[in-house]
Amino acid sequence: MSSKLSMFLLKDQEKADKQLAVYDYNLMHAIRCVAQGEFENAAVHHRNVANALEELQRMKNSRSATDEAIRLLKLIDKQEVTRRNWF
Repeated sequence: MSSKLSMFLLKDQEKADKQLAVYDYNLMHAIRCVAQGEFENAAVHHRNVANALEELQRMKNSRSATDEAIRLLKLIDKQEVTRRNWF
């Protein structure tokens, strides 16, 4: 997987890659539809783009929350080790 997927959890990277492909496909088709005056079809493609972006953001937020939880657990563990050494 590419480095652009590193912002997602390992378990989400394949799904993120597919969502990025959905985004690319629909964006290109939306642009084509607008150029051809097919505005209703363009709107459908833009909604698909928005849905893909929302799912990508959800997966990115999941990665951020997981990273923060890991950071906090490491901090707690470090504090616990320090506390045990004092008593």
